[in-house]
Amino acid sequence: MGPTDGHRISLPDLPEDIFLLVLAELDIWDVASCQRVSKLWRAAFLNDGHLCIMLKQYPGAREVREVHLTPGASDVNWKKIFRTVATRYDNLTHGTVRKVTRYPLAPCEQTGDWFPVGQWDYHESQPGGRLYYESAATHLSRLGAKPYLFRPTMWSYDDGLLVYAPAEPVDRDHPRHILALLDVRTAVHYPIPFDVSGKFIRNLRLRHCTLVVEWAEKDPFHNLNAMEQVNRHFASCFDVSRQGTTWDTVFRSEWKIHFLGLPPNQHDRFFSTHDATHYAVYFWQPNRSMYTGDEEMPIESLCVWNISTPSSYQPSTDPSGKDRPADNQGPHTVARFSFHAMDSMGVRQHASVSLMSLHVDSASLSLTVRENVCVAGQGYFDPAERLWCAKTTTFPFLGQGPHLRREWDGNLPPYRGHCSMESAELEEIEGWFSPIMDVVDADAHVRLSLVETCFTGQSMDNRMVVRVKTGFLGDWVSLEDSIVREISGMGRIAGDERWVIGQSERQEIVVVEF
Repeated sequence: MGPTDGHRISLPDLPEDIFLLVLAELDIWDVASCQRVSKLWRAAFLNDGHLCIMLKQYPGAREVREVHLTPGASDVNWKKIFRTVATRYDNLTHGTVRKVTRYPLAPCEQTGDWFPVGQWDYHESQPGGRLYYESAATHLSRLGAKPYLFRPTMWSYDDGLLVYAPAEPVDRDHPRHILALLDVRTAVHYPIPFDVSGKFIRNLRLRHCTLVVEWAEKDPFHNLNAMEQVNRHFASCFDVSRQGTTWDTVFRSEWKIHFLGLPPNQHDRFFSTHDATHYAVYFWQPNRSMYTGDEEMPIESLCVWNISTPSSYQPSTDPSGKDRPADNQGPHTVARFSFHAMDSMGVRQHASVSLMSLHVDSASLSLTVRENVCVAGQGYFDPAERLWCAKTTTFPFLGQGPHLRREWDGNLPPYRGHCSMESAELEEIEGWFSPIMDVVDADAHVRLSLVETCFTGQSMDNRMVVRVKTGFLGDWVSLEDSIVREISGMGRIAGDERWVIGQSERQEIVVVEF
């Protein structure tokens, strides 16, 4: 600025309309830097009206969505909201982190409290169906090497809440209540009233403030044949609700997920989903028939339950079923699809599994099945030429109606374990990066992506990369390798605009806060 009356005109001295034009060209972290120039600048850039105008440029930020952007609102701490949003989006945009917190996991697999559902050893999304992450040339030179899969993980995240088994029990009065609910923002744990005595957990999932724990009895219930025994499998449902500043988990109901039971092995598999009202589970079991022909195809079925009504009845304590309540009182089956019905809708997997996700929509009373197939001859030797075919099939689970099938419907990552089945749809398939899992915070327009570099050179080591993108047209930024090594150990990430969550190979849940 030129001199006027013996002194220079500072930016805050500009007319208001000119100052607002300048403010509109600044990023939120630039405004935070301007506040440190001088007292005059601090007063101008900390004005509630100016802060409100700046925050309107970040309508997706969680704190902004929770308030009405009116400068005169007396009950809103604009300075606190501004500091929080400015710090977070500065870190998101530049790939830096503010804080790293680690939560050790209990050794549930070693103590027999965790027996995860077996993963697919063959999937159509991989070239030739084989599950490996190395280039074809490397793989063919090491035929004795075991194809690589990420191990299943025993935790679930949804909207700021994390369910897992901490190393130290939260409920001292009930040490067999091994699961806990963690409020990631406050780092406070709350016990979950699920007693694991005589049980082992197969899977757990938190969604729509509804927690479902799928488990089996440790003792076999009866013999399947001369070689195998089956264990009864159940699901326990809990309501997760906020009570003031704390969280409470209350038992809602329990139901038996399979009429006969399943052998606890790596071959009989099931995959499920749920919302607050319905629960759907798909079963895939090897055919144990002594005969040949079509009977050798796997046994498949799909069931949908209405879980909206609470019930104190627990079928696990009533093997004979004599105390079973009347139909529709508590969880009850509303739809069953045999393999014939699945075949007619085009979602039966047969022995060539391509299933990637299962989604239940209680509003439309429909199920959506997504599948993924590697196109033959594309990218087998050259990772830059990879091509996958994603297919979506939607059909009603109540009433009659047509099913909708969409071919080449978006991009999905190849199957690398059950964790990749939770991935969001990818924006695009990139050369030299093999996608593993994407997480999208749609309201904040923030995308988190776990990928693996994919080189064909014999002397080059592939490595994991965690990337962040803000906005629809933003650029990818990568986190530091030291952070990536901690959160990518199990091939699974979760989170939103506030943090990215993963698991390290040291059996720790790692929360990286922006």
